[in-house]
Amino acid sequence: MAELLLAGGTVVDGRGGPPVAADVTVSDGRIDAVGAPGTLTGQRVLDVSGKVVSPGFVDIHSHADFTLAVDGRAQSSVAQGITTVVTGNCGHGVAPVTDRSAALVPTNIPGWRAAWDSAQSWRTFPEYLDALRSQGVGVNVFPLVAHGALRLAVAGFETRPLSEAELSRLRGLVGEALDAGAVGLSTGLEYAPGLAADTAELIAVAGPVGERGGLYASHCRNRTDAIVAAAAEAVAVASRTGCRLQLSHFVRRPTMNERSFYYEAVDLVRACPTRARLDVFPFTHGPTPLPTFVVPMSLRDAPRREVARRLADFSLLETLDQRFVDALAGGEAAACHIASDGGDGTLVGRTLGDLAVEWDLSLPEVVLAILRRAGDDFYDAVVVEPVFADDDLRWALTQPDFLIMGDGLTGALDGPLAGHAMCASDWGYVPEMLARFVRDEGLVPLAEAVARMTAEPAAQIGLDDRGVLAPGYRADVVVFDPARVGTAVREDALIAVPSGIDEVLVNGTAVVAAGRLTGALPGVVGHRPG
Repeated sequence: MAELLLAGGTVVDGRGGPPVAADVTVSDGRIDAVGAPGTLTGQRVLDVSGKVVSPGFVDIHSHADFTLAVDGRAQSSVAQGITTVVTGNCGHGVAPVTDRSAALVPTNIPGWRAAWDSAQSWRTFPEYLDALRSQGVGVNVFPLVAHGALRLAVAGFETRPLSEAELSRLRGLVGEALDAGAVGLSTGLEYAPGLAADTAELIAVAGPVGERGGLYASHCRNRTDAIVAAAAEAVAVASRTGCRLQLSHFVRRPTMNERSFYYEAVDLVRACPTRARLDVFPFTHGPTPLPTFVVPMSLRDAPRREVARRLADFSLLETLDQRFVDALAGGEAAACHIASDGGDGTLVGRTLGDLAVEWDLSLPEVVLAILRRAGDDFYDAVVVEPVFADDDLRWALTQPDFLIMGDGLTGALDGPLAGHAMCASDWGYVPEMLARFVRDEGLVPLAEAVARMTAEPAAQIGLDDRGVLAPGYRADVVVFDPARVGTAVREDALIAVPSGIDEVLVNGTAVVAAGRLTGALPGVVGHRPG
């Protein structure tokens, strides 16, 4: 007899087929059977009548690298049914750490505060994974090794090309990370230090990923009028190395002049000779660290306190990032809501435009004032900005090869992460998708939406035993009420426990039971094929 029987539910198994009435049994951390109602038995029975039983959701684009090290419970993820996170995206990563990069890594991770520096007990990528395993995690963690952390390890924030010896060292570090359990490599080519890399460097560093059949996930160089060239570069890296390709939050920015360029870029990705996917979160606003707007790389290559001192210099106004200049011209910058102010939280939810009026400053001056106010925690000054036009978002959400992801952190209701958030996705992207775009508007069928949040992202990172409700698969399972599922999060209110997510299992252990967080830590860290 199975350990657990989920009886009377509607199964959406993750493979895209129609929902079916079925019972599900779980034993020894795996799905034991999926059968017709009334045909299975279990030692413990949960009546899930009227509810949907699906695989646990896989967030293929997470920035929870350090928040999981601070608090492994991942409450904001499991509360919305996320059972697996892929960390290390956009070139932002916490390992490896070298003597060259030790003082720089914490200043290049959105949301990392100086008070949490003691959480960094590792140097190598294997040591980082071991630290998470020793602490315990509430979700499965399958990380990417971040190109930004790699480049910091050998060159800091220098803008020069890397030498052959440095590239060889990076390839060795990538191989070490993959052997320890990383599922691929990420780049952040709009951000320091990734923007200093040329295509040849990216191909060289991604080589070991392709050799091992891994994923290349790229926050590409441009999502405005140069988006075609940016997509072509990503496809070139995947083609030359054999990596699977993931284009991160690949929706054109509202400041883009010619929409046809965007569709041309998407077509380029779809023509990639390796498996290629794109992703999107179901909100028009997304997170951006304020320092990326105004702080040039030349001022970043220093310890945290020195960079904070440099931010007091208003001559930085002469070096504004072009994207911020464009946002100023289009009015988007004024509509940015503060997600985290790097301080006491009193600015959270306010817009840059509101503060400009209240403080009688220009928008660039407001940004510098916030960064100076944050002091050593300047990289915890994060805004949610209007990154997608609504019609572009809806188009992407209807495309079968756009995986649905979060782009956020893991948060908590208590403990060191209480009150800390980066974007609406932290607590709400899954219920937003299921409630607004599936149930209320019917934009995407339920089975398709579930597949694009479960089996599809699992396959993209090389998992063959998760993301599907079928015998033998790991028992990452969600039970949700389709009538009640929902979220109250918005760009000015980032923390809200979702409704309608009633049961969540990670490797067969309940992390949510009867709608309540259990605090269990059953997640695995790192992927080792076979």
